[in-house]
Amino acid sequence: MSETPESIEREMSEIRSRMSSDINDLRKHLESQILAEQVKQTIKQRLSGVAGRGKANLKAKQQDLVYSAKRSLHLARRKISDAREE
Repeated sequence: MSETPESIEREMSEIRSRMSSDINDLRKHLESQILAEQVKQTIKQRLSGVAGRGKANLKAKQQDLVYSAKRSLHLARRKISDAREE
């Protein structure tokens, strides 16, 4: 059975019409996945930055506490030394 070019074009047009919604759904799904991946990468970058700043803040706080402890120890030793001299 031989089909005419017009019937083939009509059939192709019908197939395209039926596939159109599937293709649009697929495109939306893929765009959602791409968007989700971009959001995930952005969150990772921001958390990495926050973690780095948090680590630096903890290190500074640690240094402050060590300095404070050394100063307190120095003052305590001085008071003990002064008390012995009296």
